[in-house]
Amino acid sequence: MKPTIVIAFSGLILAGCAGKEEFAPAPGASGPEIFQAACAECHEPKEHGKYFELTKEKANVSAIADKVAKGGFFMPSFPNITGKSLEALSEYVLSNSKVE
Repeated sequence: MKPTIVIAFSGLILAGCAGKEEFAPAPGASGPEIFQAACAECHEPKEHGKYFELTKEKANVSAIADKVAKGGFFMPSFPNITGKSLEALSEYVLSNSKVE
């Protein structure tokens, strides 16, 4: 792929997730509700019906919560998902992930 195409494609991906840092879940929202509102736009189920493929080291609520809070290379951070909301989302992600 030419560098300009890669840069343009990367820009589209980042633009699609822009502004997510401002997301705050509704009080009492469930893990599936938070996932649908904040994550589903960028994350779709894979062939095996799970959203993520996690290593054994990353397949725990704490590691998932850390990723949600801090973000990653293409993933924005979600600093407004905290406490019970963050725990509910992390548990949902874990239960809908394939562990390798």
